[in-house]
Amino acid sequence: RPPLAAMPRPMSTAESAFILRALGEGLRVDGRRPRESRPLSVACGLREGSVEVRLGETKVMAAVSAELVEPFADRPTEGQLLFFVELSPMASPAYEPGRPSDSAVELVRLLERAFRKAQAVDVEALCIVAGKRVWSIRCDVTLLDDRGNAADAACTAALGALLHFRLPAVSIVGSGSEAAVKVLPPEQAEPTKLVFHHMPVSTTLGLFRPAGGGGGGGGGG
Repeated sequence: RPPLAAMPRPMSTAESAFILRALGEGLRVDGRRPRESRPLSVACGLREGSVEVRLGETKVMAAVSAELVEPFADRPTEGQLLFFVELSPMASPAYEPGRPSDSAVELVRLLERAFRKAQAVDVEALCIVAGKRVWSIRCDVTLLDDRGNAADAACTAALGALLHFRLPAVSIVGSGSEAAVKVLPPEQAEPTKLVFHHMPVSTTLGLFRPAGGGGGGGGGG
């Protein structure tokens, strides 16, 4: 998949013929095999919940944080899982600071589908006191260098950051409407992992049909 910032343009007949001929020989323009993915590396930061992902030449950073909030009235026993995406101007000259672009909104929706709507994370495990206090988990994803396949890189970074994150332990004094929640330091109680139902993995594929018709070929992003 090309960079999100790449402007679509008509492909010349010569370009199309070259790409299809290479695919027919089992090669891609960058030298990879049709089903060979970009090399992946994941580096965890010193702070829990901080991860940097490299997918080929694309680089993405993700950081997770948490705060105690009041739950939504219609979901009193569920915590919150929020995603935010920033397309850094360093990633591409096409990205500008300020209002989120359509590409950033598209990535946020992808992350929400992959993690929240697919119920990858157990949000009920984020409830501390029903109807009063739950954990709100925030995952900030920043695209630092866009060289293609940013969607898969962003999903991988978000997954890595959520897996690396630890929730502080809490103590509850009282009950019902009188309950008070106190966050405990790690020296007093060990933080815990988020509870996952399953691990979402994003994979982008491209499908090509030979110029003469017939079967098609596919390649990973």
